[in-house]
Amino acid sequence: MKSNASAGFKSKPLPEGIAATHGTQPNIEEKKEKSEEEHFKELEEEVHRLLEQSATAKVAKNNNDALQKAKEAATKEKKIRSLRE
Repeated sequence: MKSNASAGFKSKPLPEGIAATHGTQPNIEEKKEKSEEEHFKELEEEVHRLLEQSATAKVAKNNNDALQKAKEAATKEKKIRSLRE
């Protein structure tokens, strides 16, 4: 029962007017700046997407496009590694 109380749950619900002003749900503020890990995660997703596009182009027998996407993915991967160090 203690864990429920610390999480904000009550045995009797608060009236609507009080619940709205009481703040039972915390306001989630959006971050204006991304953390480094979020930035790296986005870059990694970009690399993954490029590799997927490269594989799709290879299956479609579009070797030039597949090679271009793979090279772009490799370049971005190197950039991520250098930024992390």
